[in-house]
Amino acid sequence: MWLLPMATACTSTPVAEPSSVVPDNPAGAAAEANLTQTSEPIDLLLDHFDIESIVVPRSRAFTRQVALMIGDPNDEELERLVSAVAIGFDAERMRAEVAALMLDEVPDGYIEQVAEWVDGGASADVDRQASAYQPTVTLEEWLDTYTDEPPSEERIRLVARWSEARQEGTFFLLLEQAIDEAAHTVRQALRPNARDFDSLSGNALFTRLNQSSAAAVLTALHAHEPIPDDLFLRSTLEYESEPGQWYVETYQIAVAEAVRAAGLRVAEALRR
Repeated sequence: MWLLPMATACTSTPVAEPSSVVPDNPAGAAAEANLTQTSEPIDLLLDHFDIESIVVPRSRAFTRQVALMIGDPNDEELERLVSAVAIGFDAERMRAEVAALMLDEVPDGYIEQVAEWVDGGASADVDRQASAYQPTVTLEEWLDTYTDEPPSEERIRLVARWSEARQEGTFFLLLEQAIDEAAHTVRQALRPNARDFDSLSGNALFTRLNQSSAAAVLTALHAHEPIPDDLFLRSTLEYESEPGQWYVETYQIAVAEAVRAAGLRVAEALRR
């Protein structure tokens, strides 16, 4: 099966863990102007992808990442870093920024169309059934037996199509790169001579994207075992629609923008 060679590589890949939003950035300015304009439909879209699971735990993890990158922070630097990150990565503000960026230049009717199926369509049913399902073994334990009793090739391809429509592998990599860039920005505020962020490119980028995408498929196969094929297909078609692809792409870019903006806020606070 085409996915089997990736199983080992994917176990070490983090899973379901653009320009920045700054004053001279038109998109950032629009986001600031729209911060209070979130509405119920956009909240449904944010809740569907469980944005809190992305932004709420980010503060502590980001602080650790920067501290490790610095290597030798003193007590005063750590205290300032913890305080600046807590403010800069405020979850409510980041959620509002993501919502504002998604509302900027949204095609007419798209939010309402997507909100209708994330609340009551096939994708909503997938979410409800997946939330109610408790796998009998962990993902790691499941992967240990994956090659012995794998899902059918048809099932793998179906779930892979669903995951691709949601662009999950792309999102994990995009978020990872945004966090790394933000961490480098903050490190330079404390260590001005630190090297600049180098984004992935070339073969390294494609290799990492393939790993991330395969990891997303394996995670989905494990977490959605009881979801029937016909429901997966109908959910996939929702995501593959024009409004669905606008939703997926815009949400991902907005989250990355919000992470970078949070990093800039932290760096600015530290420089002061």
